[in-house]
Amino acid sequence: MINKNYLSLYLVAFSLSAFENSWSQDEVENNALDEIFVIGSNDAVRNLAGSATFIDAEEIKEFDDTDLTDLLTRSPGIYIRSEDGYGLRPNIGIRGAAAERSQKIVIMEDGILISPAPYSAPAAYYLPNVNRMSAVEVMKGPASIQYGPHTVGGALNLVTQPISLDQQGMLEAVFGSDDYQKYRASYKDQIGQFAYSVDLLRYSANGFKDLDEGGDTGFVRNDLNIKVEWNSAETATYQQKLQFKMGYADEDSNETYLGLTDADLKATPDRRYISSKLDRFVSDHTQAHLLHSIKLNSDLSFFTKAYVNRFDRSWNKFDGLIGGPSANTALARPDVFTTEIALLRGEIDSSEAGSQLIDVTNNDRKYGSQGIEVSLNYDYAFGAWQHNFQGGVRFHNDYVDRDHHQRGYSVVNKNLIFDGINSRTKKALNNASTDATAFYLNDRIDIGQWTLNTGIRIENIQGEYQDFLNDSIATNNQTVVIPGFGAHWQWRDDLGFFVGVNSGFSPAAPTAGSEAESEKSTNFEYGLRYNSDYNIEMVGFYSDYSNLIGRCRVSDPNCIAGQEFSAGDVDIAGAELSGSRVFEMKNGWIVPIEFAYTYTESAFQNSFLSSFSQWGNVVSGDELPYLPKHNARLQIGIENHQFSFNAALRYVSEMREIAGQGVFEEGNFTPKHTIIDMSASWFVNDDWRFQLVAENITNKRVIVARRPIGARPTAPSLIRLGVQYQF
Repeated sequence: MINKNYLSLYLVAFSLSAFENSWSQDEVENNALDEIFVIGSNDAVRNLAGSATFIDAEEIKEFDDTDLTDLLTRSPGIYIRSEDGYGLRPNIGIRGAAAERSQKIVIMEDGILISPAPYSAPAAYYLPNVNRMSAVEVMKGPASIQYGPHTVGGALNLVTQPISLDQQGMLEAVFGSDDYQKYRASYKDQIGQFAYSVDLLRYSANGFKDLDEGGDTGFVRNDLNIKVEWNSAETATYQQKLQFKMGYADEDSNETYLGLTDADLKATPDRRYISSKLDRFVSDHTQAHLLHSIKLNSDLSFFTKAYVNRFDRSWNKFDGLIGGPSANTALARPDVFTTEIALLRGEIDSSEAGSQLIDVTNNDRKYGSQGIEVSLNYDYAFGAWQHNFQGGVRFHNDYVDRDHHQRGYSVVNKNLIFDGINSRTKKALNNASTDATAFYLNDRIDIGQWTLNTGIRIENIQGEYQDFLNDSIATNNQTVVIPGFGAHWQWRDDLGFFVGVNSGFSPAAPTAGSEAESEKSTNFEYGLRYNSDYNIEMVGFYSDYSNLIGRCRVSDPNCIAGQEFSAGDVDIAGAELSGSRVFEMKNGWIVPIEFAYTYTESAFQNSFLSSFSQWGNVVSGDELPYLPKHNARLQIGIENHQFSFNAALRYVSEMREIAGQGVFEEGNFTPKHTIIDMSASWFVNDDWRFQLVAENITNKRVIVARRPIGARPTAPSLIRLGVQYQF
């Protein structure tokens, strides 16, 4: 295992080696730190031998997005399961990969793995705040195999604000519904051969939910990002860049796993039961990233990335009933479990409910990841064939320490009273860790109208799980080869076709033990791009899973947290359609239109009985849960040099919450719904900007999920007004 205490020495040694050269300020464009990008621009997407989406800074600003899941609806092939209404704990899936805690997609910041422990505990309880990003890149199919370990669906790369060699600053303040407040400040400058940037973000709200008997249901988030950069002199033999980035982020939120009965949500969707009164999530995230690039000549460049990430979180939350049935079961059948529902609401005391207690468990976890990645980019010609060769190796270590301790509380006169017992056996006391070595090669070949892309990724993963309660150790070691191929044919200047195939892989976590098999699939895609006065992309995809896995969470009944379940063969297929057009009007006005649509089908190929709550009694042909058949977004705007107005419509069809087929069963699906958002901006001059954003203007309130525990609603209508000053 990589020793966590020694990684700082690697960083120091690497930094010292970089200072053997002189640094200057001039070669920002001609520099290898484009490695922070995966795609780079919307123009770069057009010739990719695979499908991808590039969301730029202006698109992030259009609705002043702080919720990554709202922003990602701009890309087809993305599936979202809402939870808290603010996007604090995103559930994101790509092309059928389970959205649950975004655990089966690769998430990066500036091309570096950023999930707390992507191998040992892939559930992403931390994601960077998207509001401070300059771009978000989405890779799907063969385009994503370079960025493992998870290649079944795709990858996300969140790109931070670039360093500018010109002095720039920005101040921003936003105020809105439920005492929403957002403050942001950034500053960039250079001093001789150095450049630096500082970016601060704070946003908060009192929350739109109302706790029975009163109480806080809001959140506050803080984020600080600092970059320092050196560039080699123009006269240097080799152009180089060294960038050091430090980041700190924290969150304090009164969020809960507990939802409502269907009837209570319909009557008062913003209600929160008294039994969730003590729920609180507290976390802090620190990071140190070092990026170095050197251009040996016009054809050959080397890149090195070293990184350390730490994430500590404590979630004190409702976790069920002590001495009673599963809370999920009770909420699903309030007609049967009338006593338990009354207890959750605080309508009766524990003494009237057979001495049942409220289980409040503190899920205390500490995550860490660190590693070094070295890669090269080499352009060369072989006859008429122009090659761009990329290769790299990454040494990575991550871990998670879990300490889950339970306390019991009696409901007395609508209050929660601690029963005084501190000696209950802990629910979890364990450590999972992974060493992973990944190697990849990719060759892009341009010949005439053709672009061919062939690549391979090899992962060697060694995982270990120590359960201190049972005094046991389990290991899970695996080596996997992940090939991929894509081809793009530019038939005409405005029309191109592409096709691709790749192996999909999502590693079993160390907690699953040595007998567990990883998730595997073979993924196919084919499509076309038309780029002229309007832009259109049409893609068909098909994923043939030989082993689909489901992973138990602490809120799932009838299983142990971290336990994995195999569904065997599963087929997922669909189509993606996206496009845009800008209409030019008189007097300098333009009307931009863009849309994204995804159609998806899925089917289990086997019949089986599973204790995994999302599957249950599966019959061959059943559809996967939380995978809508239709998913769409349409945006229309009008703007000139001083004003802009945008309206966005988001539609999601019904989603099953348990495997099934045919007619949707009441209580086992979420209804279709349409959300409409609007924004208006006034650019007073080059320095000042005012913006008004209204979300869910029709106040559509429906159930969007019954996970983790009970029914959860869409967020209500929310309004924000902000001002931004640039200098």
